[in-house]
Amino acid sequence: MPTRSVPAEIRKAIHARRPKSPVASVPKVVHLPKRFLDGPAPNLEQREIDFKEEGLTEYAGHWAVVLDGVLTEEECDQIVALAEASADGKWERAMVNVGGGQQMLYEDTRKCGRIIWDNHELAKRLWKRVEQAPAVSKIQRLEKWASVTGYGPWKRDEVWKMTRLNERLRLLKYTGGEYFKVHQDGIYETVDKKERSYFTLHLYLNNAEGKNGEESLKGGATTFDSHNMHRRIEVVPKVGRVLLFQQRGLLHSGDDVISGTKLTMRTDIMFAKED
Repeated sequence: MPTRSVPAEIRKAIHARRPKSPVASVPKVVHLPKRFLDGPAPNLEQREIDFKEEGLTEYAGHWAVVLDGVLTEEECDQIVALAEASADGKWERAMVNVGGGQQMLYEDTRKCGRIIWDNHELAKRLWKRVEQAPAVSKIQRLEKWASVTGYGPWKRDEVWKMTRLNERLRLLKYTGGEYFKVHQDGIYETVDKKERSYFTLHLYLNNAEGKNGEESLKGGATTFDSHNMHRRIEVVPKVGRVLLFQQRGLLHSGDDVISGTKLTMRTDIMFAKED
């Protein structure tokens, strides 16, 4: 049977409907101020989330913690300014990971602005603040913790030790009507396969109250969602707050921003297998 050619106008229409792939931009090198984030967290407080106690029984034994007072408002403002300087002030549209190292633009799932900023030094200094929290000691070394690592490492008696924060910092900017629908974070693995992530770090960079005449933020909580989507636990944005949680098995979302602006920074906590 002869092959039928597709008319050029139809091929063009099909291509136009396909999700867009990211266009790489070259960031500027921006150095941190010499003493930026020196010293301990200014007013560190922690709250471990007890999923069973708070009504999400399907996540019993899963791990998440909220840390307040990790950074000051001024420090958060400076992070945003430095990141914007690295990107010439441009917030690109955030993509969705689709596997194989590929990302696509799916705004029915994720709709917000993003700056990707690779900065080893900021990741290092931020972790020095975070690791002061007593709860963080629980994730420094992962052994026989299948809900976090999966059953493969559990069966092989592997031990995974925390190494660092991923230097790939993703700053996210949500304005009115923007969101990140329910999803589960993927595990990030280095090219050499020697390190992988098991936990996510979210840093909230602004308060709900608008500054300098800006509209106040309404909505935008990070929400852990039950499997049937009928129950939830909300973590509301608060400047200098850090949310840590395991990547495997936790459904969560970024609620719609009704008004105002929500600014966050996301990265991964990296681990390497002990010999």
